[in-house]
Amino acid sequence: MKISYNEACAKDCSTLEKDLELVEKAGFDYIEIRIDMLRKYLLSHTLDDLAAFFSKSRVKPHAFNAIYLYPEFLSDHDNDARRDALLDEFILACVAGKAIGSEYIIVVPPLQRDPKGGPYKGSWDETFPECVRILRALSDYARPYGMKLCFELVGFERSSVRSIDRADQIVRAVDRDNVGFVFDSYNIYLNGGLNDFSGLRKVQSEKIFAVHLMSGDDVPESERGQDKRCFCGQGVVDTDAFLRTLHDIGYEGMVSVETFRPEYWAKSPEWVIENAYRTTAEAVRKSGEAR
Repeated sequence: MKISYNEACAKDCSTLEKDLELVEKAGFDYIEIRIDMLRKYLLSHTLDDLAAFFSKSRVKPHAFNAIYLYPEFLSDHDNDARRDALLDEFILACVAGKAIGSEYIIVVPPLQRDPKGGPYKGSWDETFPECVRILRALSDYARPYGMKLCFELVGFERSSVRSIDRADQIVRAVDRDNVGFVFDSYNIYLNGGLNDFSGLRKVQSEKIFAVHLMSGDDVPESERGQDKRCFCGQGVVDTDAFLRTLHDIGYEGMVSVETFRPEYWAKSPEWVIENAYRTTAEAVRKSGEAR
């Protein structure tokens, strides 16, 4: 497996320019670029500058993060301004991907974004056809750029798609060669706090385009959130079992460390990226030895 760095790990204490320098130094194989950090980069640089970096570096670009769907997106009931803003994000990732050699965009299902706002209010009967419709439409937008969509379940109650099975139902119904999955160890754990990754054995393994790897704090379910993510080697997520399951189904692609932890953002980007690499590389090595 190749090891990737997701810019969320140091998003509030670093820049894309700094991340590129440190990720190469640390030894990562890939970087996942945040679209908001790309926009800041483009205020003083060009996509040609970014392509020039990757042409000379051992580090290569992987997925852009992330497009957050909402149920009305690209429908007759959409808000024009909201639609145009999200579509602009998506097209930027497509254009940038073609320019720098990336092929993937992370796509997140509809969420109730406010941590204090309670569970997601839509039903599965509503969510399923809307996600299929939107992913097919985005598939058409992405195809001329050679981009693929990585659909990502999010396990907590504020998400419309919480389980491996439901994500799989959606991707099978979309039935496009450029629409697949990203599976995230913590997002799977968030659905009930279980370290059960057996559902991965039922999906089309060739549709797994990316993997996110991290653990999370041992806190009550009501306190679980993306800010509780932590590096491998600590926390309650059984990352060994997650990686072994991926090995068993034949996945040998990238694994990317992705945290959204304010404690890490308060440190230096050097500290974050060095520790992100060390802990992720150790987890991948350990899982390989355990096979």
